[in-house]
Order: sequence, then C-alpha cells, then structure tokens
Amino acid sequence: MSDVCNCGPLRHATLIVADAQLMVQAYAALGLVVVERSVIGDEQAQAWGQAQLAGLGVTWLAPVGAAPLLRLIELPGTLPRPTRLSHGWLALELLVRDVDALAPRLADSGFRIVGAPADLAFSPSIRAMQVTGPAGEMLYLTQVKLPVPPFELPLSADLPATQDLGALFIAVMSVPSRAALLQACAAMAPRSTLQFDTTVTVLNQALARPSDHVWPVATLQWHGASLFEIDEVIDPAVTTPPAGQLPEGLAWVSMDAGGDGRLQELAPGVWLERLIARPAKDPATG
Repeated sequence: MSDVCNCGPLRHATLIVADAQLMVQAYAALGLVVVERSVIGDEQAQAWGQAQLAGLGVTWLAPVGAAPLLRLIELPGTLPRPTRLSHGWLALELLVRDVDALAPRLADSGFRIVGAPADLAFSPSIRAMQVTGPAGEMLYLTQVKLPVPPFELPLSADLPATQDLGALFIAVMSVPSRAALLQACAAMAPRSTLQFDTTVTVLNQALARPSDHVWPVATLQWHGASLFEIDEVIDPAVTTPPAGQLPEGLAWVSMDAGGDGRLQELAPGVWLERLIARPAKDPATG
C-alpha cells in the first residue's frame, strides 16, 4: 500500500435547516432514514472553523444499509435558500435505480418536481429528473444506464438490490467566475478537467432565460466516480453571499481530499469539508 492520497470520492452534504424533522419526513419518500442524532461539540465546531455551530443538533440521513448522504444541522429561524437564486452549491446529483419509478413517490412529499424524468440531450444513457426540497436545495436524481465517456460515473445497475438511491456522485455549484474556481481547485489535482458552454434547463427556467441560452460550465473529475460541476452564473436575480459566511440550506459538501476536516471556501458560498483521503491502492499489491 502506497502513501499516495487522491481526491475523491464525494461523501455527503450538509444542510443548515430550521426544522430537521420536516426534512426527515420529506426525504423518507426517497428511502432515506435517520441513522444518528447528536449535538455538535465545541471541538468539532472549532475543527470546522465555525464556532457558532457548537451546541446545534445534528440528524444524519442514509439509504437503508448504506453510508450517510445528508447531515442536517438544525438552526431555528433559518430560511430556505433557493439555490438557483444565489451563488453557492446549486445541486446534489444522486444515483437512482429507476428515475421513472421514483417520480410518483415524490407527490405530496415536500419536494417539487421542476424537471420531469427525461433522457439528457447529450446522452440517452443518462435519464434524470430535477426536484427542489424544503430547504430550497435542488436534487438531480439520475439514472446512469451505460458508461458515458469521457466521464467516470457510477452505474445504476450496480446498486444493491435493497437500494433505490445510491451515492452523491456530482456536486453542482453556481459561481461568479468559472476560471477562479478552477484555479482554486487546481492544487487538488483533479483527474481531468473539461470546459464547455451548454444549456442548463433549471437555470434557464428560474432566471427566465430562453430555453437555448448557454452557460459557461466546467467539470472536475475526481477519484471514486465523483465530479464537481461548475456553472458560471451571472444574472441580476442571483445574489452573491458575503465572503466567510456559511449559506443557509445547502451549506457544504464533504469529500475525501487530504484535509483535516476544516471547511474551505472555494468560491462565494461554495464550502468544502476536506476529509482525510483514503490511501490509493498500489497496483503492485492490490
């Protein structure tokens, strides 16, 4: 086993919410259950560099028999943050077994479907739907039917028989500058980087843009079939949070990234918890 440490995969996301139980009830429709409840201690809050979070309650949600996907921090009075209208983490892309079967389960669940299940224009091997949740967060619920090179993606067919919902495999961010974000992530040495302009339907809908409006986008490929998607969004309706301030709602994502667990602000509102990465296996030893 070598000491080489690689960035990826994504692990989970953290939301700061007014009512954790409301979130628990909504996410039950996706098959997530409570696996742990706790209180943030002073040591953990200091490790994050966020002393103000000490004493707040935490609820972890996970698919049955799988690793946690969401950490809910309850802060009474927190307002929902519609992620399409502010810079920060825009969406969490989660692997699902069958997106068409999942859609009816979300009726009256606390989620609002903003994009019905459909094959993606650039690849019929991916079928997805988009929803917004009670805290303003957005989910891309995605069925990956076949490999989609050059991207390294997990496949829905590989999900265990007991799971309809799998890993967080893409974290999508809205930023004022694609170039600045790429520079901020350069030291993390992504496996590959792609830059292109493309339509982002959920942004065009929310910001009243023509359906064919294109946005500057980039992807960063990480180990473990995980990616960042970077959407450069400049629009009068989109606000930029003050530097150094955790956003409400979808607050940060966590990834194996050779860090000490402290939160790092990559761009306005885009916070990353860099966890100690698992050592990469030496091919000679397996």
